[in-house]
Amino acid sequence: MTIISSRRLGCLLIAGAIALAVSFPGVSTRSAWAQDGEPIAYVGHGAMFDAQGNQIPPTAAFLAKAQQWYRAELLGRLDAQRQREFATFEQQLSSGLKLDGQAELIIQQRALDWLAASTQQSRQDERLGSKLSAMRYQLTWNLPIETQPGAKGPGLWDGGPFKLDDEIQRRLDLPELKPGGGVVFFSTTNTGQAYIDECIANQVPIPPTINQMDPNGTAGWKIQGSIPQGQQFIVQSPAEVRTFESPQGMCIALPRYNASKTTVALDGVICLSKITSKVCIWDNQKTGATFSFPATQQIPIGVANLAIDPMGRYQGGGAELTSPGGGICTDCHAGENPYIVHPDAQLAPGLDFGDLGNTLPMFAPNRYDPLVLASWPQNAASHAESFVPGVCSGCHSKGSTAGRFPHLSNLLPGYCGTILRGAVQGLTTPPAPATMPQGAPGTTASDATVIDFRNFCNAAPVADAADLGDPHLTTVNGINYDFQSAGEFTALRNSDSGFELQTRQTPVTTTFIPGANAYTGLQSCVSLNTAAALRLGKRRVSYQPDARQGIELRIDGKPVSLPTGGIDLGGGNSITVNAVGGGIHAKAADGTHVLITPHFWSSQGYWYLNVDVLATPAREGTMGYILPGHWLPLAPDGSSFGPKPAPLTARDALLNQKFADAWRVTPATSLFDYALGTSTTTFTDRGWPPKVGSACTSAGIPGPGPVRRPLDGPTAEQICRKVIADKDAYAACIFDAVVMGDTGVGEAYSRTLAARAAVAGP
Repeated sequence: MTIISSRRLGCLLIAGAIALAVSFPGVSTRSAWAQDGEPIAYVGHGAMFDAQGNQIPPTAAFLAKAQQWYRAELLGRLDAQRQREFATFEQQLSSGLKLDGQAELIIQQRALDWLAASTQQSRQDERLGSKLSAMRYQLTWNLPIETQPGAKGPGLWDGGPFKLDDEIQRRLDLPELKPGGGVVFFSTTNTGQAYIDECIANQVPIPPTINQMDPNGTAGWKIQGSIPQGQQFIVQSPAEVRTFESPQGMCIALPRYNASKTTVALDGVICLSKITSKVCIWDNQKTGATFSFPATQQIPIGVANLAIDPMGRYQGGGAELTSPGGGICTDCHAGENPYIVHPDAQLAPGLDFGDLGNTLPMFAPNRYDPLVLASWPQNAASHAESFVPGVCSGCHSKGSTAGRFPHLSNLLPGYCGTILRGAVQGLTTPPAPATMPQGAPGTTASDATVIDFRNFCNAAPVADAADLGDPHLTTVNGINYDFQSAGEFTALRNSDSGFELQTRQTPVTTTFIPGANAYTGLQSCVSLNTAAALRLGKRRVSYQPDARQGIELRIDGKPVSLPTGGIDLGGGNSITVNAVGGGIHAKAADGTHVLITPHFWSSQGYWYLNVDVLATPAREGTMGYILPGHWLPLAPDGSSFGPKPAPLTARDALLNQKFADAWRVTPATSLFDYALGTSTTTFTDRGWPPKVGSACTSAGIPGPGPVRRPLDGPTAEQICRKVIADKDAYAACIFDAVVMGDTGVGEAYSRTLAARAAVAGP
């Protein structure tokens, strides 16, 4: 391995706010990442990964380019005064020092720490802190200038520790050049003994001192064997699996060694309570005190103990893992249990990793609940099981030995880019074969359902949706389309939490055929939402017309009047008055907000509802997620309706018959309340909307209309001027005003958006 030297690494330091650059003679300066993209997508076990999930070899050339990128990004977050202060700091940091090679990279890293500590936005950006910490940690080792031809893997530590010149080290040790003592990021959890006490209170086992051994694994650590390096997704250094079991549960430690196994570079510990499902995490990669240690050195957990380690080193936990160089643990360790288990990885002769679950409590009663920083992923939800490919769901289901998948989203780049990608198709950097499905690894990499499943990794963890007017639907990934079928439908559902929203769509007859929808391309008769119903935990809520032609709220079938403070439905579910727009505001335990705003169509004597959904993790239903290459949301069983058909008649049949019937509620699934002798069938008209080009008349269920005279465009635009700032709502408002011929449509949209803003905030 080639090590940096002053003879081979030229450099240029420009003080002040001008970009700091490091040059490498003979090394290509072409960027390894997209021109405007962030160089490091995420960090895990001290390794750095790009946006495609490939591990990035920690070379001097890469770190220099990455530092330039983060420098530009962080400088852009400072005002002019702070930029001047930074110029002064940087001058003090480097003035008079002879800097070359890796030493200059270390000085530049300290400048990045100052920048990151200088705005609240940066201080609270946990992922940024993790990336900067990982870069800082890599610089403690002798780095090659660039990736060596023929290298088998990233090889993090083979160069040995890097020793700074004493004069440079003394400069870095000056208190005034340690911004805030290092970058301090937002945290709400405990540290040290307080974190240990918190874990004990939650019946999580406390791990033994590192390298305190016991062949039974009950009074100390038991060595189970080593993960074959070629089967590791991350780092591919020698990695030993150690376990500890107590009456409360179990712990796994994974010491990762240098090539000669004389030094432990990383040693994370994860402990699971088999009683409460809580998990605690410790690591030697903690903010401001990352360290390596001799392979046999004992290291205490949580609190320094000079009798064990005279240097005062210890495994940090809780808030001490703020922005650790080892990465954000719950980014990768996600799902039903906290351990990433490769069942077929042979740890020792006759012992595969999957065999550990036969004797150790690797699963808790519920989805594991990490006691970690508030800014880390909280592992609160499973992926909708109906959306899990059949080839995976046989093992990855509730109550299975493999456990359910986490709620896939862009909040889990590590899990999606390394764990899931590696399992399905294998990795190229470092090279690692696919591991799933068992018995035929890698055979489903091109399976359409598996590709669709992985595409959820691009989705936001929570999102907004809407069902407004003549139903203009906005899906949870922001696609707008009209859905005019008549009946009762599941608009949105989170099958993991039990939340569900249903709407009743009633035909609006007109003497004309409204214009075509831009997304579907269909010119269609319309309908309106005239009732809505919700499942909130164990409670059923309906909001629908009553016998007196008003709107009535019912909970579990009984009419209620909402008090000023609302009603607590238990389990984190509640319902209150929507004071801004009128109507109701429901809050589900999974964080979903549902705003239902009623409006009275005075010329028709009819109530209709606008429905807004905010911050929901739900993805199932008519407002569900539309995956790339798909025309409509997935069916309830996770099957696809395919791409958009070319013929309008085929498009109409797919949307208004097949798709509509898939999400149509049944007497067994309906959440609505019905008068004696009626059911969901009473409100269903499978012939609505009439076929393309047919008159907008309904022989089925009664509803508003007929509308005989639409409004003209200029009048509709004037009516909707209050919502012109929201282009989607403005377009929907104009359409509804024209079709309904109602001058009150603009006010209805205005109240709906006001209610949305009151909950969503600025």
